[in-house]
Amino acid sequence: MEAWAVVVAGGIGTRFGARKQYESLAGRPVLAWSLDQARRCCTGVVLVVPADDIGRREWPADLVVAGGASRSASVRAGLEAVPASAGIIAVHDAARPLARDSIWHAALDAVRRGADAAIPTVQVTDTIKQIQPDGSLLTLDRSRLVAVQTPQAFRASVLRQAHASGRDATDDAALVEAIGGTVVRVDGAPDNLKVTDPGDLAVAATLLGEGTLAPIDRR
Repeated sequence: MEAWAVVVAGGIGTRFGARKQYESLAGRPVLAWSLDQARRCCTGVVLVVPADDIGRREWPADLVVAGGASRSASVRAGLEAVPASAGIIAVHDAARPLARDSIWHAALDAVRRGADAAIPTVQVTDTIKQIQPDGSLLTLDRSRLVAVQTPQAFRASVLRQAHASGRDATDDAALVEAIGGTVVRVDGAPDNLKVTDPGDLAVAATLLGEGTLAPIDRR
């Protein structure tokens, strides 16, 4: 089953203070690492960047499209560019440059086996408390909590249906859940970090420099 990837790099870096997808990581833009992963694991790649960055630089993607005002809007822009021949669509945040190929393949294979969606997760290790309406705190059972990563893989028809509502969500699996789709978990990795602030970029550089991410192509 043909699989395409939508690599989402449409953010303007409000929290980071700059467009983090273009920041240097081990001598290459953060975005370049994520594109390499998608290219190795999928038949084709659609890259979503801020509208004012279209045409400023060439990237190793089959198509480059302009993002929208939200993450979900950017994913929808990418979906429109994915050919109808794709049976599986993976969505990956460019800000996760250390995703191992094994995570990509685990998610894609789970969909090939019949799931509507497959998401990489890691067990929560911190104690999590929920703020109640009155300001008090409720301690949640962390043994039942997981943190969700990307790449996330989807049956193409289901993902398109989920996005047809035009709703926003923090991840695409939430939209699939909302229409009753089957979402399964695959193993993520603690070092599949999301670059959110400059400190995360420093950690990613250290992981690469220590050679602890051997499965990643370090071209």
